[in-house]
Amino acid sequence: MQEKYDIIIIGSGLSGLVCGYVLSKEGYKVCILEKNKQFGGCLQTFVRDKCIFDVGVHYIGGLSKGQSLNQYFQYFGIMDKLKVQQMDLDAFDIISVGADREEYKLAQGHDRFVDSLSCQFPEEHKAIKTYSKMLQDICAKFPLYYLDIDKAYPDTFSHLGLNARDTIKSITKNKTLQAVLGGNNLLYGGDGDVTPFHLHAMVLNGYIESSWRCVDGGSQIARLLVKNIRKNGGEIFKQKEVDRFVFSGSEIKAVRLVSGKEIDCKQVISSAHPFQLNRFVNGEKGHLRKAYLNRINSIKPTPSVFSAHYTLKPNTMKYINSNYYHSKSKDVWNIVSDNAKNWPTAYLALTPRTSKSEIFADSFAAMTYMEYSEVKKWEKSYNIVGDEHYRGDDYEIFKKEKATILLENLYLKFPQLKGNVTGIHTSTPLSFRDYIGCPTGSLYGFERDYNDPMRTALAVQTRIPNLSLTGQNVNVHGILGVTVSGILTALNFIPRKKLLSDIISA
Repeated sequence: MQEKYDIIIIGSGLSGLVCGYVLSKEGYKVCILEKNKQFGGCLQTFVRDKCIFDVGVHYIGGLSKGQSLNQYFQYFGIMDKLKVQQMDLDAFDIISVGADREEYKLAQGHDRFVDSLSCQFPEEHKAIKTYSKMLQDICAKFPLYYLDIDKAYPDTFSHLGLNARDTIKSITKNKTLQAVLGGNNLLYGGDGDVTPFHLHAMVLNGYIESSWRCVDGGSQIARLLVKNIRKNGGEIFKQKEVDRFVFSGSEIKAVRLVSGKEIDCKQVISSAHPFQLNRFVNGEKGHLRKAYLNRINSIKPTPSVFSAHYTLKPNTMKYINSNYYHSKSKDVWNIVSDNAKNWPTAYLALTPRTSKSEIFADSFAAMTYMEYSEVKKWEKSYNIVGDEHYRGDDYEIFKKEKATILLENLYLKFPQLKGNVTGIHTSTPLSFRDYIGCPTGSLYGFERDYNDPMRTALAVQTRIPNLSLTGQNVNVHGILGVTVSGILTALNFIPRKKLLSDIISA
């Protein structure tokens, strides 16, 4: 570790790695500090019973040639090295709602998406076409989404004030179609009263463009980026937790680790959760306004989730090249509020893709909402890869009960699971808190509210002249959203036209 760096980046989630790659490529002396024993944030994987499970990356959108994420990954030098498989062209997502046994398929490619759903809803072709166009139009208002070199900002911000549930209702009066179009809102923590349509659009549009699974897990993205950052001369270290900033006047002159070591730097980029800023400035007055910190601390987080990872008997369950979303009610926008009464109100279920077999799955994964309050009694415990602490027998009993309830629900849709599950491994909001650093295990960061969109809009540049922010709370979550967040932050250091031209020509 050098004594002084141009830029220290706190956290090795995707946004931190993107910043690290871009800036090291541009010749900056970059150092990334990761507090955990594994790089990657939501890109992390873990192994149980010789099966690989993802923490957060279950599928990726917009990865086909000519699409935005593909072009970003080409620029990072990782696209050709990724092991990925395109999902079912006719059904990347399969949605079922309520007691209706019908399964509704979402197809890849906007034309195919419209035609496929129109076959399932013959009288709604015009509405579905309108919906498809609205998704694309909204996404086009975010210049980096489609790598627009000439336009830095949209002409208007009125699109930020649209509600997702109500916008979909305005397109079609068919309640089943409304439920299907919102049926995978587990992807972004959808809440009918607050979720903006632009968030729904930016997440869904990428998957409609093209949907992909990582073969043997999403941690390969982090590994490849780490390798390329080091190739560029950047440095990256695990188990180096930042405790606070050391100031000289109004600027940060160094970061101090919990070990007491100080590392000098000219600039700092924090991809840690913004809640950590109060700790980093150590209560020193004047560096960040109290009102700014209070605003960050008062923003409601999106809910967390409970994940169950089931290992299977060999060659008993075929790999499914689609995701299944099921909601017990057609009122898909009230899933979170209804969860306590009828858990689990909804779930995402899938078979991870591995290189072991093209035909059979070796595991099955399911995810459903869970409030942090359910695990709060164990919040003083801590558990990460390579540093595991037993949370207690009562916690293990709690997890087992939840996993069993979820499995009974899964049997209704996947009877082939019966008798073929050999192991159950679970993750609760505490697991996500420890893996990705969100205080309540929130998977998608701050809750976005169409009623007050600017309240959760954090600028890249802070009041501290040499402190920038990045991450899902600065832009939006998801692989593309967080990649764009990293690029936004890098534009603090590199001329816009130069960087975007380099990305487009990669």
